[in-house]
Amino acid sequence: MEVAGHKQEVTSVDVATTLSSVSLGYENASVTVECFDTNGNTIPLSSEARFVVRRGDTVRVTAEGFAPDTAINVAVFSDPTALGVVTVDTSGNGRQQWTLPDTLSPGDHTLVASGDLPGITDTVFGLRIIVNSPSFAARVFSSTATRIVIALGVVVGFIIPATRRRRHATA
Repeated sequence: MEVAGHKQEVTSVDVATTLSSVSLGYENASVTVECFDTNGNTIPLSSEARFVVRRGDTVRVTAEGFAPDTAINVAVFSDPTALGVVTVDTSGNGRQQWTLPDTLSPGDHTLVASGDLPGITDTVFGLRIIVNSPSFAARVFSSTATRIVIALGVVVGFIIPATRRRRHATA
């Protein structure tokens, strides 16, 4: 395949999964992805071997076997959203994690890590993820302001009847 005067080669990668990680490998290089919820708990893979994540969850990318002292750009597509860069050390390894931004739209996306392997430039690894949107009720009841209003409502609900009982008892 040729794009903008550059020959591009599409090659399949080796895929290895555990209950909570996906590793994509080519020759001696690999990218491993793990996801964690807002409480730091590991997010397991779905039955389709995809991560179902929410905005605010954390994505960790571990890279091994890349060209020494290079950078790996990590982004989410179909909404082009740059997450950041994994800086690779002199051994060709690096690790970084990011919080998925609130601006990421719900739906199917591809998490992409692109960097240079020894002797191969612009290598791209991609992994399908699903960004799930919490229901309106879940968002409302999980907010701190809503919890405060509910707590105040409960307290007021106990105070008003108690005050009325005292007034009736003294009359």
